[in-house]
Amino acid sequence: MHKDYVDMLPYMAAFAVVVETGSFIDASEKLGVSASAVSRQISKLERILSLRLIERSTRHLKVNSDGAKVYRHCKDLLNFSSRVLDLKEELGRPQGLIKISASKILNNSLNQLMPEFLRKFPEINVQFIFDAVEEDLICDEIDLSIRITDAPPLGLVARKLFNVDFTVCATPEYIDFYGVPNHPSELSGHSCIAIAEISEDKRWEFANEHETSEVMISGRYCSNDIEAVLKATLNSLGIACLPSAVTESELSAGRLIAVLPNWRYIGSSQGMAWLLYKPNKYGSQKLKVLVDYLIARFYGIVC
Repeated sequence: MHKDYVDMLPYMAAFAVVVETGSFIDASEKLGVSASAVSRQISKLERILSLRLIERSTRHLKVNSDGAKVYRHCKDLLNFSSRVLDLKEELGRPQGLIKISASKILNNSLNQLMPEFLRKFPEINVQFIFDAVEEDLICDEIDLSIRITDAPPLGLVARKLFNVDFTVCATPEYIDFYGVPNHPSELSGHSCIAIAEISEDKRWEFANEHETSEVMISGRYCSNDIEAVLKATLNSLGIACLPSAVTESELSAGRLIAVLPNWRYIGSSQGMAWLLYKPNKYGSQKLKVLVDYLIARFYGIVC
């Protein structure tokens, strides 16, 4: 494309505004430049075209026949510019696939929010990968990672989501039959249900105001799926340590009762859940609305 074609675009826009306003002064106010600057732009356009477009006098401007023809094309330019601006809204609409990697322990908390989000943004699709192993945000083309950690990785944007705590619980029937443990060390004499990915997941750690306690638990059933562990617990297969968000309704209904209520679980998978994404990703409309939505929901803000 010839350089003159590019150079004349702002001059064409200025000319169209001059014709529509009828004066350099009014055009300058609309364009946010001085009247002399507008006059120079029109003169440059006339030199490029080798045409006189406006008959000037001390008081009036008059568009001649050549100017009227040029104006029609300049007006088309402004109309096309307006259409491009309209595209900004269309192209800026949140749409497309968001690929999310998250800790398995967060499955229940995150999935219950997705129906509302997908209704709110009908052009967005969501793919969850729930895994114990953190996905590589670059190599695996992950848009967003949601992880429980005390130290978010460097090089990523990290935003707090919510604190994940656990409740040790069992059914009233189990407690009636096997008794209630009063100290974490007594769990070794009970059938415990672990959310197990690795052997370390069977080491439960607790703390209270005075001491910490670590115990290796055992039992006849374990699973890496929270819902499976919850169902096994409700079937009185043993004592489980589950995310409080999962047990809340069961405790309220009396189907489960809290065990060791004066102790706090401090083992693996508890702590702060973080939203993690690459710094350049937040410019994506689809990711921005999801991040904002999750933060608003977990902080109880209606968005």
